[in-house]
Amino acid sequence: MVYYVSSNKKVIVEDVKKLGDILVAKGKVASSSRKGLFHNVEIVYSFQRKYLIGGVCDCEISQYYGICRHQVGLLYVVMRNRKSSAFIVTNSHFS
Repeated sequence: MVYYVSSNKKVIVEDVKKLGDILVAKGKVASSSRKGLFHNVEIVYSFQRKYLIGGVCDCEISQYYGICRHQVGLLYVVMRNRKSSAFIVTNSHFS
C-alpha cells in the first residue's frame, strides 16, 4: 500500500508505523545515478533523541557507510508530511 508519493515522484512512502517515540517507515527512493531504479529503504527514527537510529537501504553506499541519502530522503518526506491528512500514523499499524 502506498501512503504518499513526493511531489517530485522520487520518494514513495509505503508504510509508516509509530510506537511511543519511535517511528518506522518503509518506502522506495529514486537512484540519482541510475534512471528508473528505486532503492528499497527502511528507517527507524527516535523523536526523543531527534535522531535516525537505524535504517536499511539496498544501495551500494549504505552497504559501506550505513546511512545513505536515500534514508535521509525518506525521513525528510515522512517528517515533512507526517501531520498531513496523507499520513495516518497510529500505534495500530504495529503488529
